[in-house]
Amino acid sequence: MKKELLFVVIAAVCIFAVALFMIGGIVQDIDYHDLSKLPVLEQKQAYDKMQVRVAVGETLQLVGAILSLAGFVTLTVFSLTVSHMNHKEREKMMKKEAE
Repeated sequence: MKKELLFVVIAAVCIFAVALFMIGGIVQDIDYHDLSKLPVLEQKQAYDKMQVRVAVGETLQLVGAILSLAGFVTLTVFSLTVSHMNHKEREKMMKKEAE
């Protein structure tokens, strides 16, 4: 796989991870004031349903945060590695030109 394509794939994973983190925040964005509009007997069920949304949103945010961290660390290491390899290649070329 070419270096450029791998870089683009890693960057796309990072962007997806940030989007996943944001989606998790939207999923768990709940207005608990809506519960007061419901009859008392339905409030418990609605509260439990909202707690499930909170749990799903937190899970999405956790996965997004872990993917973001891993993606950006991988992107940094990959960039530094490629930069080092390019520097070594350039050094070899300059030695050949000097001879």
